[in-house]
Amino acid sequence: MKPETERLLGTLEILARTPFIWETEKNGEMNLWNLMLSEGFIKETDLELVFNHWQNIERWGTPTSQIDGQYAPAREEREDNDWNEAIAKQRQRDYQQLQQFCQKNLQNLKAYHLRVDESVRYLPNFYISIIIGKTLKNNWICLAPIVEDLCLGIRPQTEKNTIAKSANQIDDSILSKIDSYLNKITPITIYGYYDGGYNQTHQHQIVQGISTNNIDAIALALQTSGMVTWELTQVEYAGNYNNSRKLSQFMNQCLQDRTYCQISFWDYGYSYEFGRTPANDWIGTKFSTEFDYNP
Repeated sequence: MKPETERLLGTLEILARTPFIWETEKNGEMNLWNLMLSEGFIKETDLELVFNHWQNIERWGTPTSQIDGQYAPAREEREDNDWNEAIAKQRQRDYQQLQQFCQKNLQNLKAYHLRVDESVRYLPNFYISIIIGKTLKNNWICLAPIVEDLCLGIRPQTEKNTIAKSANQIDDSILSKIDSYLNKITPITIYGYYDGGYNQTHQHQIVQGISTNNIDAIALALQTSGMVTWELTQVEYAGNYNNSRKLSQFMNQCLQDRTYCQISFWDYGYSYEFGRTPANDWIGTKFSTEFDYNP
């Protein structure tokens, strides 16, 4: 570790209960994808499994199959005007057309499952499936499903700057065609935690992120989906619980490019707040939060 980073980390460890350290020489550039890789959230999978998973969520009517415990009525147990056998078959055809078009027209096509370690969650079978590919014009597109955030919520902030910038105005016929397929796959209501008086529902939908590089395309898709928040920020805490005011002062004065990152896995999530040291490393804090299901 570089001496200047080590010195600042020593101060941080006094102020923070859960310090976070990113050594750039060892971990590479600090960005969302590299962070998720380093945390073990990413597993490569098959394209067909991703499309099957997106459709399974619709058939279940819930984010998981509820194998490990029921938290909402099954699709067949509820009165549901937006789901029947005819709708199911039409949506399956729409997904198949989208999959075939992506396979034929996107280069470097990759599929991933995003999930936390199974040992730390109540429902280990929950994961997010995404795909990423490049057009002939060297534009990248990532497709991801909407992710409802149950536990991290909204944080107070004074400045907000989303890192990844949209490139949706790019003139690319392949991207336009994919957009038309997505428009056919309209949002559909699924239950989150519903039993026990929670009554939580949200719209399942496939969204996209488009950019001239793959990292920003993924970041845009995951921000649009609701899974990720990534922003430049400065926060001044009113109180001083667990040295929060001193910690905020330290980060604002000693670190550059102070950044907040939130990654939600539905009922389990992580939040990070870090800044860049003069040695081009990143230090800050990391917290995890789990939704407490109490029917």
